[in-house]
Parts: sequence; structure tokens; C-alpha cells
Amino acid sequence: MKRNLLSGLLIFLAFALLIPGCYAQCCFAPASQEGSGSANASQNEPLNTSGAVGLSDLKEMQLYENAENNFRVSYPSGWIAKDADANDMGIVAGFLAPGEDMNGLSIYVSLQIEALPAGMNLTLAQYGQAALSSLKAALPDLQILAESDIRMGGQSGHAIVYNLESDGAEYKVLKAWTVLEDAAYIFTYNAPIDRYGEFAKDASTIIGSLAIA
Repeated sequence: MKRNLLSGLLIFLAFALLIPGCYAQCCFAPASQEGSGSANASQNEPLNTSGAVGLSDLKEMQLYENAENNFRVSYPSGWIAKDADANDMGIVAGFLAPGEDMNGLSIYVSLQIEALPAGMNLTLAQYGQAALSSLKAALPDLQILAESDIRMGGQSGHAIVYNLESDGAEYKVLKAWTVLEDAAYIFTYNAPIDRYGEFAKDASTIIGSLAIA
């Protein structure tokens, strides 16, 4: 079903404000492929997705494919890929960091797909401006810590980083999106502030590997 731009942005905002544990319990089911092993900690710049999947990394990567929505994503071994249950937020897949489980999930990368009005031909800049305006309206004290144009597979994308308090805990969030034809693809990397850097490079690898059929 096609959603108009306003409803899509409301979904964007609703997901930005979700309590991590509730999000996990409501949306994820086991995927057909799961990673194994462990990932290395990194403090690398989280907005740098250039060359996210290099030849030297291929032996440590798993491939998640979503035939229903015609995309694929590479993710590091040690992460766990999950298909999303039916939901009203456009969430189609999630990736759990090593050591995370569904009962206490706080470090993950998720992907939403938002249907945009057919024929409107929204640009990346237009979608981003509308999304940011709505996010700032919902979170008046929002402070964007970093913002950058990035690459998401073969697509131009944009990313922001901000802090978010949820259920008495403080998280750092990286949200990145790209627009292709009549759909927006939105990644969210969520982690407690003190552990954000631990998996930032892995999150950038996942985001940068998006391939849309």
C-alpha cells in the first residue's frame, strides 16, 4: 500500500522515538541466514561508508537478501540478521550486534522502506529536509551531532547522528537514508552512548552495502 509523504514521515518519527526493547519484541522474527563469530570494536567515523565492503572484508561478511522488497545487505560475521514481522512502521529487516538478544536489545541496525507518492519524484534533498523538519518539531531539544552526505551502495544518501533518551537510558543514534524512485530507504543504528563507537564501523559497513535490485 502506498503511503503519502506525511504518513511516511510520521512513521520515521515514531521509529526515532521507539524504546529499543519494545521495538525488538514487536518487529523481529528469525531470518533465513544468521552470522557467526565475533566483530572487532572500532571507533572509526560512523558517517564514512565509502568502500564499506572491501575485498579484504569479504571473508568476514554474511549476505542478507530480501526478495519481497528486492534488496540485499552485507553484514559482518557475528551480527544476526532478522526479518521483520508485519508492522506499521515500514521496518523490513534488522541486524543485531554481537552479544545482543531479543530480551535486552539495545544495539542494532534496522532498515525501513517508506513508500512515497507515486510520480512526485522527490529528491534526496527534499525528502531529507522534510524529515529533519518533522524530527526537530517532535524533538524540540534535538541537537544533531554530525551530518554528512554518504554513499549507500550505488546511491547517494544522507546521514545524521543525534542523542536520544528513552526509558531513562541515553542512546546515540545514526540515521541514514536514500531515495530511489517512489521509496525512501532508512537505516537506523542505535546504541547506548558509551558503546556507540564499539560497533560504529560495522554499522557503516551495513549501511554502505545496500544494493537495490
